[in-house]
Amino acid sequence: LKSVVIIPRVSPVMKVLSTVAIAASARSLHSIYQQVVNEVVAWAKSNGDDIAIQLGWISKDLAFTVASGEVTDRLVRRAVTTHDTWLYGSGTKPVTAVAVMRLVDAGVLKLNDTLAEHVDPFLRRDNGTTVAELFGDSVAQATVGQVVRMAGGVPDFEDSAGDPFDREVLQDGYKEWPVYSFIRYSAQQKPYCDPGQCTAYSSTGYELLGLLVAAHQHPAGTYTDLNLTAAALPDPARMPSLRFL
Repeated sequence: LKSVVIIPRVSPVMKVLSTVAIAASARSLHSIYQQVVNEVVAWAKSNGDDIAIQLGWISKDLAFTVASGEVTDRLVRRAVTTHDTWLYGSGTKPVTAVAVMRLVDAGVLKLNDTLAEHVDPFLRRDNGTTVAELFGDSVAQATVGQVVRMAGGVPDFEDSAGDPFDREVLQDGYKEWPVYSFIRYSAQQKPYCDPGQCTAYSSTGYELLGLLVAAHQHPAGTYTDLNLTAAALPDPARMPSLRFL
């Protein structure tokens, strides 16, 4: 999971990506995706956004990485390379989803189980609360499958760009934020909808799924954040532009 795509707007990007399947028969996927990320970076710059992209492809028969854009490295601008290491960011979501599905395969839980029935004992012991107390009875009825599919109605801490909490997180991306600070802040927001009635991106929903995984894998322990070792992360002093993904 060293590859992260940073994209400020979606619609024009999807228009560019839609050409990939059409061109695949005539050119290699590697060269096609390199052109795609180059065009996305160029489009972003034309709109006043300074972005960098590193995109990885892994399949049974093919593996490659492409990169485009620039970063500030020791106060010097340079091109991003395929060897740069990025913070995980939302790249942890597919990992979390796979971990949940492995618990389903093992018969530990079902996708139709409510998230609360698996997370509440852990939340109550570790933080003295429950899903219903935090988010209300509606979200407490969301199933594991709905939360995995972003259909649980769980409000997101990133929902209000520019508010004090979101601004503090963005300005201090290397601080180790306790997971419960995000969950409790999100609990101040209204649910997006009743479970299953909408699809809405929610990092908070995946933090709750992380608690579910932790509850079953470490029943006697507490939630542990990703092990952010120095070897795995860019040096914030060396690359100040890579502060938060």
